[in-house]
Amino acid sequence: MSTFQEHHLDNRLLRALDDLGFQETTEAQKQALPIIAEGRDLMLSAKTGSGKTAAFILPMLNRFLLDERCGCPPRGLILLPTRELAIQTQKMFEKLAAHTDITCGLILGGEPSKPQLAMLKSKPSVVIATPGRLFEHVGNARIDLSAIAVLVLDEADRMLDMGFSETVDAIVAACNKERQNLLFSATLKSKGFGRITRFLDNPVRLEIDSLRDGHSQISQQFVLTDDDRHKENVVAALIAEEDAQHVFVFCNTRLQAQKVSNMLSSKKLRACYIHGEVSQEERKKVLERFRSGVLQVLVATDLAARGLDVKDVDLVINFTVPHSGDDHVHRIGRTGRASQEGTAITLVNSLEWNRMSSIERYLKIRFTPRKIKGLEAAYTGPKKLKKSGKAAGVKKKKRSKAIVSKKSKPKKKVRTKKR
Repeated sequence: MSTFQEHHLDNRLLRALDDLGFQETTEAQKQALPIIAEGRDLMLSAKTGSGKTAAFILPMLNRFLLDERCGCPPRGLILLPTRELAIQTQKMFEKLAAHTDITCGLILGGEPSKPQLAMLKSKPSVVIATPGRLFEHVGNARIDLSAIAVLVLDEADRMLDMGFSETVDAIVAACNKERQNLLFSATLKSKGFGRITRFLDNPVRLEIDSLRDGHSQISQQFVLTDDDRHKENVVAALIAEEDAQHVFVFCNTRLQAQKVSNMLSSKKLRACYIHGEVSQEERKKVLERFRSGVLQVLVATDLAARGLDVKDVDLVINFTVPHSGDDHVHRIGRTGRASQEGTAITLVNSLEWNRMSSIERYLKIRFTPRKIKGLEAAYTGPKKLKKSGKAAGVKKKKRSKAIVSKKSKPKKKVRTKKR
């Protein structure tokens, strides 16, 4: 363990860290700070809650404070996949830069352009942006990226998953060629990284922990269920049993998220939902209400699983089994943060058993079975299991070749000529 004082940060940054109560570095910060301070390019993978946001903001701020040569701003660019993550990063940036004159501006899709243009005229030192809207501004010559000294690609794997590869290419091409590149990702094994890494200059690769590793502080359980109606009752019962005050419920579809939220509200729980079709303004309001404790339950699609920093989430419920092990890890990462304990419970019906089993194999663990008294499912699990843990299907009996050959060759009718 190391302290921030050991990393030769400007006193103004140390004051901000004291204000936030940050004394010791996380492992990601401990390893990344000296490499970034040397000016080297970096590729870092670390799980959610590892402190990576401060790991790139602090050395960027320190560099600009040490090097106060005038240059046409912006000098720093932080690119992120989602609006929520960008807003969250802006808040952390402002807290860490509180005792400096370094400013940042926010460029997001789904927001009016005029305020963003006014912000750009104020010449912020750093721009925090999502790819789509920034690409528009670059294409319309509303922003000049030729002085960018530090480029950060955060949640880079997520940007690729969302189809931003070509957009990121165009933005990177508009930046100053003599710049430092910092890439942060949940994994460094994304198929599209070859396209992005060609812009990096001999980067240092750091894998603080594998995406599938860790989470030992999270109790992972599963509950067998019959159908969505049964699952809805189980969700409400689990929240009551756990006496949970800050709950994430994840669904695979938008319609499911709305239905589950409405059901929980009808049971007098303070619940709301967010998904891709909810407006940006409404999503911000809902998230603030959830963070402040006005809402007890936030029902969401995987939109909310990435990067959102919500403190003290004590329970995560997967209403539907996620599509992949990575999605599962991002969902449960909402709880058990900063070494605190958390609980994640996955609801599994007969059609989802094999998907859950695949996730268990990916994580190299077994979820603990749990039953809710009075809400036991008629489905009791597969009758037979393969070594992999998946359900063993019933083999169909093969029809004998003799029978098949006879049936496949019907007798030809002999026609007689009429005389």
